[in-house]
Amino acid sequence: MEQTPPRERKLALIFPGQGSQHEGMGRAVAERSATAREVFAQADEILRLDVTKIVMEGTEKDLMKTANTQPAILAVSWAYLQYLRERAAAVGRQIKPSYVSGHSFGQFSAAAAADSLSFADALRLVRERGRIMTKWSKKRPGGMASVMGPSDEDVRDVCEQVSPDGDVGVAAINAPGQTVISGTLQALSRAVEAVKQRGARVVQLPISVPGHFPKMAEAREELRKFIDQIEFRDPTSPVVSSLTGRLLTTADDVKQELTDQMTGAINWMRAFLEMRKQGASTFFEVGPGHVLSSLAKRVDRDAQVIDIFDESRWQELIITQPPLESDEAPREETPVS
Repeated sequence: MEQTPPRERKLALIFPGQGSQHEGMGRAVAERSATAREVFAQADEILRLDVTKIVMEGTEKDLMKTANTQPAILAVSWAYLQYLRERAAAVGRQIKPSYVSGHSFGQFSAAAAADSLSFADALRLVRERGRIMTKWSKKRPGGMASVMGPSDEDVRDVCEQVSPDGDVGVAAINAPGQTVISGTLQALSRAVEAVKQRGARVVQLPISVPGHFPKMAEAREELRKFIDQIEFRDPTSPVVSSLTGRLLTTADDVKQELTDQMTGAINWMRAFLEMRKQGASTFFEVGPGHVLSSLAKRVDRDAQVIDIFDESRWQELIITQPPLESDEAPREETPVS
């Protein structure tokens, strides 16, 4: 009897942002893959920064520094992606996602994964992004907090009540009853106390700057000038906007997204549901931690999220992916000169 070929699944790659970092976050993939270790060495050379030490030995204090955190998380995410591709190539397959998306600055990782910009340029961009945000925050210190319980509308109302001038506001809608707020330290503190009085559980995030904050317009324009110097290409897979849920299919779309998210609020729930609506059934969280996997279960329990190191589920997934078009593995990044 002739066997029915496996039905191709729509695979999505999702990339975490700041807040997913943890001490030793690069060890697991480095222990499994020489290619991953090469990614960290390449990041060291690109940035003239000891990224390897940060991802392998960095302390909580080291990882609180946005200028360190963002390139470190991106490097770990890229190492995970190369490991994923390496595992698929070992059985003659290639990882070809139908969609990619990143939470917050994880969108830079997603854009690189879709070949809209190079890994090297993505690293330089997030390093610059972190530098710009840190510089702005020195004038107006701020932070972020996760609020669990109230609806995002209730949280938005609280922020407007405690700070009518907009010094604190909703920075991200992650899942039903899970919102992130961002702002200057004093306004953030007032908002935290106010939502606690409404029964919310609040977790201060390990982030030293206020992300997705409308008052960082000056910082956004500074970043835009840097982004304009980078060569972008049309993505090989649609990048799902974590601001609007829209499918980004051109270089200009991606550039605009990476600029606008500096001050725009993230709606990860909308982005995730859009991928599901488009038919994505299987997701890999490509980066440190399991923040996005946990959110996925809260947004849509039917979505299948596979741990990148769960070898027991690899074979089932890989046989549904396209075969390699040649005997060679997928194209690697050009070494840095």
